[in-house]
Parts: sequence; C-alpha cells; structure tokens
Amino acid sequence: MTGSKVTRSQIALGPLTINNTRAGRLSLVAGIILAVLMVTLAAYGGVRLFDNTDDSPHNAPSEPGATPSGGRAAALPPTIETVRQILPDRSSMDAREYPWAGKPELRTSAADVAICRAAPECQENATAVGVVFYGRGENEGQNQAEFLVMAFPDAGAAHRAYVDIVQDIEKSDRGFNNSRKVALERRGEESQGLDQGGPDTKSNPTPLFINRSLIFRQGAFIGVAHQMDDPTEQRSTRIHSLSAILADRIAKADAGKTL
Repeated sequence: MTGSKVTRSQIALGPLTINNTRAGRLSLVAGIILAVLMVTLAAYGGVRLFDNTDDSPHNAPSEPGATPSGGRAAALPPTIETVRQILPDRSSMDAREYPWAGKPELRTSAADVAICRAAPECQENATAVGVVFYGRGENEGQNQAEFLVMAFPDAGAAHRAYVDIVQDIEKSDRGFNNSRKVALERRGEESQGLDQGGPDTKSNPTPLFINRSLIFRQGAFIGVAHQMDDPTEQRSTRIHSLSAILADRIAKADAGKTL
C-alpha cells in the first residue's frame, strides 16, 4: 500500500480514507485480515490446480505392457518352455532332503501320462507336459519327490481335465494306483489330496499307504506334487512343502510372471 497517512482524525491508505476512531481502526484491521485470507486461499487454489494437471501420476499414460487398473496380466503361454520354467529346479529343493536331482522330461502330449489314462480331456487337450524327480539317489527308495505339470489351452480345458482325473481316481474298481482320497492343504483353484498304497505282505494284508500326492489346478495349468516311498508320518509334512513349492511357481506362471 502506498500513499499511507495517519492524522488525528483520519487514516488514509492510498485512495481509502477511514475515520481515526475505535470503530474505524477495527474496520481497518478486519479488512487487512480479510485481504490476507484471500491471498492465502488464492495461492492454495493455485497449488491445487497444478496438482491436478495431466502430469499427475493418476493420469500418466500406462507403460507398455502394463496391466489396466482392475485387470490382470495374461498367463504365460501353455508351451513346453512355460512348463520347463514351472518345474521346480535344483535351487527350489532342499539338497539335504533331496540330494539327487533328475533331468526334467518334457513332451507335447499327455496321451501316455499314467494319471490321464482314463481322462479323455487330459489325453486329448494337454499342450505341454513336464515331470522331474528328486531323491536320495536314482532308483533308491525313501523320500523321493516327483513333480508333474500339464498345460492346457485355457482354464476351461484344464478344469475339465482335472475333473476327469479326479473322477477316475474316485472309481474304486479302477482307481489310479490303489488310491484313496485324503484331506490335504488346498492349493490353486481346486485340489484333491491322495494316498497311494504300497506292496502288501502276508503279515500285513492291509494296503500300506506309503505315497502321498496333491493334484490341483490353477488357471490353465494342472500340477501334481508326489511324495514317494516314505512310510513314515513325515510324508504329510513333506507333501505340504512340496505342493507349496509347485503351487507358488504355477501361480506366478498364471499371473504372467517369468520364473
């Protein structure tokens, strides 16, 4: 403000003249406070305006390959290479429990996969199959692990194959490897635990269930974690860790993540 002048009877602020009385001085103070508030609000409004420009992260263009808000990335393709990535590798396994590692076997058909023998959807529609073994030594018993992974064109085909496999297992007259259903930790979108019997003896006519496995489906993939040749109760905890390893790798492939 320029041109300010104070006399006994008046206060002059530029073109504005106010009587120099108690009421006049109060009006002057109120006017100054109001002016300061208006300037402050104007500055705040300017900051908010700049905050909401197109440079905001909320309005920034998506990077190439980014997933739209609320969507999900496409799963890895149902190929041999994807199945190879899903199969647990040496670094995934405890070398003390499973010192020996087999070489992964891969193929483009499930026609000769034992668990698919009475599952037409599995035999006809699987696009890639892989299996790998771990254990104490090739052809040695006690604590062996097997992983089987099958890929299908889409989740619908994988679901139908899963249902075919489980229904075959449930048929007592030709169940796979003398299997019985058992409650195990759930994996993927649908899963079923199984116990498989070992050889009988004259002194023990009751089947000895020494193998335990979990079959599950996640998206367009079916996985089987199989704990073999372990007559101890430890197989219940071992199958838990084995199925967790496989489920994590399948979930990443289903989410489009390269392993």
